[in-house]
Amino acid sequence: MDHLTQIPSDVLATLRDAVGEQAVSTDAARIRELSKDSSVRSKKAEAADRPLAAASVVVSPRSTEQVSAVLSWASAHGVPVVARGLGSGVVGSGLPVRGGVLLDLAGLAEVGEVDVVNRTVTVGAGINLGDLDTRLREQGLSVGHYPQSLYLASVGGCVAMRGSGTFSSLYGNIEDRVGELEIVLPTGVVVQTRSLPRASTGPDLRQLGIGSEGMFGVITKVTLKLVPVPAAQRFAAVRYPGFEEALETVRRALIAGVRPAVVRIYDPTEASAKHARFAQDAGWLLVLVFDGDERLIATQEEIMLDLATSLGGESLGPEPAVHWEQRRFNWSWFTDAVDHEGGIAEAIEVTATWSELPGLYERLKKAVSPHMQEFMAHVSHVYDQGAALYTIVRGEYVDDAAALEAYDATWEAVMAETLTCGARISHHHGIGLERARWMTDELGTGLDLLRDLQKTVDPAGIMNPGKLGL
Repeated sequence: MDHLTQIPSDVLATLRDAVGEQAVSTDAARIRELSKDSSVRSKKAEAADRPLAAASVVVSPRSTEQVSAVLSWASAHGVPVVARGLGSGVVGSGLPVRGGVLLDLAGLAEVGEVDVVNRTVTVGAGINLGDLDTRLREQGLSVGHYPQSLYLASVGGCVAMRGSGTFSSLYGNIEDRVGELEIVLPTGVVVQTRSLPRASTGPDLRQLGIGSEGMFGVITKVTLKLVPVPAAQRFAAVRYPGFEEALETVRRALIAGVRPAVVRIYDPTEASAKHARFAQDAGWLLVLVFDGDERLIATQEEIMLDLATSLGGESLGPEPAVHWEQRRFNWSWFTDAVDHEGGIAEAIEVTATWSELPGLYERLKKAVSPHMQEFMAHVSHVYDQGAALYTIVRGEYVDDAAALEAYDATWEAVMAETLTCGARISHHHGIGLERARWMTDELGTGLDLLRDLQKTVDPAGIMNPGKLGL
């Protein structure tokens, strides 16, 4: 079916009939405000008064039924639909690049009754993650998911982008915090998953939403598995002469059963930039946070620090980790660069095995150097088989055109080196527009399978077209 990017007035009238006049807006200012996101490319386009995308109409539903009505209408008329949470995405996943309907989910912000015994709560997909966590803490519980976008992102957006939080080493990623999902398929059919506490009833239907970037439908409700607010918290930090010693400490600690809530390993450049008062001596900085019962985390810290010392690490006490915790939502490294003409910055996260990480770090540093003046990196999330490497690049150029040229070259370099090493091209920011062209290299025939699934679930091809390499 051919897509209707610009919607005729008579067709638009049927949309108003389906969802109500108040839910539909064609106000140009509102459309422009909601047709952007937090990506570098979107910010630069806005600054130049040349937006990357513009929807034809914004629909702001207040119920699952209204979402169903919109998608049924859109499928019938071949109108593209892009679901938007709170606009914190950084790879262009929520940009309506082919016009059509922008589905503003911010109004789906209800919070159901908290089940304290079973530690769950069901919420609307549009609720702000940080606001929800603040409310839950009044009952001694938490979402257990703390990305840097905690106070910027919606719950549904975190799920759709397969996000991760800084405390993932203990609490897992968003897929580990999701109990159930309510998803409206492109045809308007509502699907409610049934997975808690665990089920062997065929493929996990939650995967229609987790990491889908809106490809298979719209997430309207999320049941989250909650964690207790920790009874105690301990902070520690270690300085190392090299990357491999820090990595080996963490690898061995995980084998021993130690599970810090936070594990971050900063290269000497980022350690100096963000932790200057603790980085008078050059080295790699390991930051640790332990959550839980005081007896348990004291033992884990002791095991971890003994390992660190045996591998050449120097304990720096709790202060660097406390300093990290106090400043972990500071995005000034990004905004200071991007918010003026000629400035550019980006964070590109990839994942690699323990054996691949040291070589990948050096390759990325070398590959980026012809294009950006600054390169720094840290390990941000750890697993039994490896970790995420979070690279930060910055540069200053004569104008935004030159900055974006360097930006594109940097993406090319990082993706090429990552694929050459056999590593994964994204850890938690997603694919969207920025990584789309490398999805064939990443997934191979798996991308063909995704296309086949998409055609089955979305026969009219309306859902978030142009993303995920599809």
